[in-house]
Amino acid sequence: MTKPNFQQMLLEQLRTYILEHRNDDDAFHIYIDRRRAQSPKQMPMTIEEAEADLQRRFGQQAS
Repeated sequence: MTKPNFQQMLLEQLRTYILEHRNDDDAFHIYIDRRRAQSPKQMPMTIEEAEADLQRRFGQQAS
């Protein structure tokens, strides 16, 4: 099966593709790179910040 050209897809189309093909790591990485490129002012999270954010999100879902 031939994969679509992710670079030519609109970001929303790529998002939809990822939701339908959740195991496609290539598409996911391209999506993340493009999202980051659109938000250059955002600072990446540290590992500690990411862990705290995940814990907050999952902690809210568990209760």
